[in-house]
Amino acid sequence: MKTKIFALLLMLIMPVCSYGADISAIEREGLIMRVELNTLGADAEPSEREEILKKIAERCRGTEEGESAYWDLADLYLGGFPEEMRKEAQETLELCLKNYPNSRRSVMVKCKLAELYDAGTPRRAELIRQIKNDGTLPNVLRSTLN
Repeated sequence: MKTKIFALLLMLIMPVCSYGADISAIEREGLIMRVELNTLGADAEPSEREEILKKIAERCRGTEEGESAYWDLADLYLGGFPEEMRKEAQETLELCLKNYPNSRRSVMVKCKLAELYDAGTPRRAELIRQIKNDGTLPNVLRSTLN
């Protein structure tokens, strides 16, 4: 109940607090769901957090919140459940790359994916090739990739 009241208040005051920035209804919905996620707290069941992050990723396609939800969901799969869910994290990050191929975060996603794939797999080799060819990654980091 507290969460719903807070989300309603946020929805009402958001246009006033945006300092002239025009945010879409989808972005507003993503922010409201993010507030709901944050009010769960760190002690919440991972499945509750997973459900909200999946909603954000699905409903807020094409927004910063949508993209961020994929990263947070992968992070949850890797450390938020009693056992690491590596395959789910890989699938989530692959979806992030598919849905946001030109994102400023794509190199970071590719690096995380390369870390998750086993050495010698064709997908890992392809990701490392893409990362090495990306001009935005500092040379010192690019040289550490094998």
